[in-house]
Amino acid sequence: MLSNFIKKVLAFGSPVVILAISYFVFDPFHVLKNYKSYGSNHLKTFNRNTISTTTYLNNKDQYGFDSFILGSSRSSAFRTYDYNKAVKTDASFHFDSFNDNISGMALKLAFLEKNKAKINNVLLVFDTDTFSETFDKSESIVHHKDYRWSGENVLLYHLRFFKAFFTKQYFIHYFDLKINKTYRTYMDEFFKFKYFYKAPFNDFYFPENVEKIKADSISYYSDPAFHDRPEKPKMHDQMIEKHHLNSLKEVSELLKRNKTQFKVVLSPLFDQRAIHPADIEILEIYFGKEKIYNFSGKNKYTNYPGNYYELSHYKPSVGKGILEEIY
Repeated sequence: MLSNFIKKVLAFGSPVVILAISYFVFDPFHVLKNYKSYGSNHLKTFNRNTISTTTYLNNKDQYGFDSFILGSSRSSAFRTYDYNKAVKTDASFHFDSFNDNISGMALKLAFLEKNKAKINNVLLVFDTDTFSETFDKSESIVHHKDYRWSGENVLLYHLRFFKAFFTKQYFIHYFDLKINKTYRTYMDEFFKFKYFYKAPFNDFYFPENVEKIKADSISYYSDPAFHDRPEKPKMHDQMIEKHHLNSLKEVSELLKRNKTQFKVVLSPLFDQRAIHPADIEILEIYFGKEKIYNFSGKNKYTNYPGNYYELSHYKPSVGKGILEEIY
């Protein structure tokens, strides 16, 4: 009787055990092993916080990074090559993450200081995600803060990714793509977009968008989305709340403590909505009026749809233009 029960348990349990083992063997989210390079990866599979942190730790001793770009994926427009020229160094690092907010930036800077990094220059790229906790409160594995600087228990951190392997039958999508090397539309939720991550300076690129624009830019920008915005965009409501002030203070004091040369860029977003004056006043209190460069609202960058890959991300040509303008 007992032997029959054990056989049934093994029969039903074996697939689960095999799947669990496969998670550790294949490391589908690239959080278990140390990767020297991440190459071309899928947006909803990889955590940019992990990529940025691991890439930094793998290369900091060899390259001696002393200048840093922080922000959300929109900061991708600011390439380290262009930033190097602006601040006269050859050792800048892109320490961003998807939809990064002010607490994430504060934690990353504290992590750099703890690792005795030279923080000679910093470019803070702010946008509508900077003062939002939407993704902190979500179960998104793409946005989860890295345990190496967040203070989270390492086991709880990895448990989140392990559970995600089974959520919504992710493993089926993963192994179908891995084995058959064929993208299918049912995989959209996990594998629709790709970015390209480039070590050691950690810039990232939009190869699929670039290819589509090169192939037929007229068709690409004829999408109604690029032309459907109001003539008089509504100003943003005030975004900075009381609980954000501590992170702003931490960032401000760290920059002063390290005698860092820094600038704060308010991103030129496609929606052309201006940042609320009250938010700008608060930023000026913490960072100084001369350090704030406001490119929100209507301006020469936001007026031209061709400056964008889509409605969220502006191109490196815009980032380069801003750097030349503010330095």
